[in-house]
Amino acid sequence: MPISGTLLFLDFGGGEILIILLVILIVLGPDKIPEFAKKAGEVMRFVRKATDDIKNEINKETEIVQKPFKSAYEDVSAFSKSAHETMKTTLEEIKNEEKTPEKVEKKKNPTIEEIERTDQELKKS
Repeated sequence: MPISGTLLFLDFGGGEILIILLVILIVLGPDKIPEFAKKAGEVMRFVRKATDDIKNEINKETEIVQKPFKSAYEDVSAFSKSAHETMKTTLEEIKNEEKTPEKVEKKKNPTIEEIERTDQELKKS
C-alpha cells in the first residue's frame, strides 16, 4: 500500500464505506443522518484546519532554523569561489613565468689577475 499523505487506517475501499454507511443508517435512523453529516463535515473542517495550522507552524519554524545554515552555506560558497579564482589566477601567472623566464645577468667572480690589478690600484692611490 503506498503511503501518499493519507493515514493507513483511513484507507477505506468502496465495500468498507458501504458497510459504515449502513451501520450509521441503522444506528441513527433516516431522520438524524443529515444532522450527523453536518457534524461530520464540521469535524472534518476542524481537523483539516488544525493539520494545516500545524503544517504551517512547522514550515515556519523549519525556515527559521534553516536561515542561518543557508547564510553560512552562501558565505562558504562565495569564499570557495573566490579562493578558486585566486588559485586559478596564481597558477596562470606561474605558468606564464615559466614560459617567459627573465634573463638575469649572472655576475661572474673576479679572476686572480683582476683582484691583483685592483689591489695595485688601491696601493697607488
